[in-house]
Order: sequence, then structure tokens, then C-alpha cells
Amino acid sequence: MQADGKNKVINFHLDHSPKTMQVALNDEGEYEGGRLVYVTEAGLELPLRKVGSATLHDNSVAHGVSELTAGVRYGLFFLQLPLAQ
Repeated sequence: MQADGKNKVINFHLDHSPKTMQVALNDEGEYEGGRLVYVTEAGLELPLRKVGSATLHDNSVAHGVSELTAGVRYGLFFLQLPLAQ
């Protein structure tokens, strides 16, 4: 996600993948905004994402990414394939 690109925000959504893991490839100090946001019973949660850290959630967790206002945010995503029926 780049601050000067068209996709500066990822709206809240549920994933189709049963589980998703995201690995931060750069530190949050290298960009502004672009924070991962989870919607939980306790309210909005914004996990700290140091380079190399991973977050894991299932497809029942609503989440999005706040507006990226400067820099470039790099991430690696792993998606679990749904079981064949």
C-alpha cells in the first residue's frame, strides 16, 4: 500500500479465507497511518506491528486498515484455503 497510490484505505470487511496471517515487512515508523484495525467486543483494537511480527485472525473478525498518509507499508499475507466439500 502506497500513500500516493489509489488504495490508501482498506474498509472494514470479513475475509473469505477461514484464517489469515499477516506479516509486517517494514516497521510502523517507516510510514504514517496504515494501521491494522480489528473490530472486537471491547471496541477497536490496533495491534502493534513491528517488522517480522505476525497477526492471525479467522474470518469472523471484522478488520480494515486506516488511511495511509505517508510512506509505503509492506506486508506478506498467508491465506488458508477453505476445505473442499
